[in-house]
Amino acid sequence: MKSIIIILLGLVTVLFSCKSEEKNKKVNLQEMQNYVPPPQSEQTQQPIQKQGKIDPKVATELIAVVKENIAATQAEDKERVLKTLHKDCPQRKSTIQGMDYIFKNFDMTYNLEKVEVLEITGDEAKVYYEQTTRAAKGQRFQPMRSKGVHILKKENGKWKIYKTEYISSEPIM
Repeated sequence: MKSIIIILLGLVTVLFSCKSEEKNKKVNLQEMQNYVPPPQSEQTQQPIQKQGKIDPKVATELIAVVKENIAATQAEDKERVLKTLHKDCPQRKSTIQGMDYIFKNFDMTYNLEKVEVLEITGDEAKVYYEQTTRAAKGQRFQPMRSKGVHILKKENGKWKIYKTEYISSEPIM
């Protein structure tokens, strides 16, 4: 049962963003079943702190992208989700495969509990988030609370999610 929870958690978190992965690596169901989250780096274990002044207008744009990503995922609208992802997102292909699996097997409820812009440097930004994920339909998915930092980059003048640095993911009791 723990392995199923880990698999589903990995798939759900992939839906919200992309993380570093070899571009040509093919993901199949066997790999997803053996998914184990990478160990946390010292960098992601440090407390989250804002860096410098944040332009409120840009912060609003960034937060809107994160909220749209979650709303599109909640609506199980794959094309809408993909519109929130940067074209160079390293895990775009596996994100699509993850969405297909999750959308087919579960009805999920996502709640963005906290979102905060940490840093904006040129055409790159960091946005901290905390969210809960629960299965409204489907078996063997334990409710989870995830924390991470989305890295967003500009694409044709618009902010898009490029990748995510995961801080933690834990079951909700």
